[in-house]
Amino acid sequence: MGLFDKLIKDAVGNAVSEAMKQAIQPKADALAQQVIAQAADALNQAQQASSANAAPSDAQTANAQTAAEQPAAQNTAQMPSKEEMEAALGTLGSLFSGFAAKAAETMKLCPKCGESAAADKAFCQKCGAKLPDMTIAEGAKCPKCGRQNEPDTKFCAGCGEKLPGALLKEQAAAEADAEVLALWKKKLPDFPVWNCGGSEMMLEEIPDADTEAWRFSCRLESSAAASAAVRQYRQLLMQNGFQKEGQYPDEEHLYKRVNGVSMHCDTEHCFEGDSDSPDIYFNHSQPYGGYDYKKPESKPKQSGGLLGALFG
Repeated sequence: MGLFDKLIKDAVGNAVSEAMKQAIQPKADALAQQVIAQAADALNQAQQASSANAAPSDAQTANAQTAAEQPAAQNTAQMPSKEEMEAALGTLGSLFSGFAAKAAETMKLCPKCGESAAADKAFCQKCGAKLPDMTIAEGAKCPKCGRQNEPDTKFCAGCGEKLPGALLKEQAAAEADAEVLALWKKKLPDFPVWNCGGSEMMLEEIPDADTEAWRFSCRLESSAAASAAVRQYRQLLMQNGFQKEGQYPDEEHLYKRVNGVSMHCDTEHCFEGDSDSPDIYFNHSQPYGGYDYKKPESKPKQSGGLLGALFG
């Protein structure tokens, strides 16, 4: 993470940092470059002085006594002290916070895609969603005690009340998840709709698959909760007629035939990404070995040696 990104994140948090960068980057970049240039210049001077003093020439050796009598300040460039650097960065951080606070008063944040917009805009120019009536700053103002909190604050620092901006974000997230489940009902009507919790839901068609295939994902609060949710969904599938089928029956691959069409839910690979965000796959593939697979009966062993094999 660069200096600019860190200072922005410290000033406004994760959720609105990208939007704030768009608004204050020109001013902040100029300020950051100024501080960085000063530090780089001091470092360059120190390195030059160090190189000059590291390997003295014959002439320098001959005149060592004369050089030793000169003040040390004339031979060594001074690096900024740790305290001076911390003070400079502290000043830079305070200025960033000031820029962010000012920008928050004149900006809105799209609850759907996170794009920033001017306070007088009604709809997001990136995704077309309706923008909130409140600015980022207004969303961080407590309706109970009136305290103005920092942008991206969830609870009021004065009284603990959940802030309007946080409530708006939760509402937008719930609406986005509801849209995903509505798409599920339309595209995957033969599979029971997920009702096992989570957020940040996504349903997308997998391109270039042999048959129509989809991937569903969501985020749970922990890896244990994610594993429990997947087990719960397997139970829901079996309650709706899905079964272990084929030559290698396994609960991670459940199948059902609907009007002659095979439905397959694959949960074998659902934790190959994040452990708290399962990926569940749906397609129309057949179980290996087919439905109602019967293991071939082994032939009885012949007895009686050669005569038994010939006349048995």
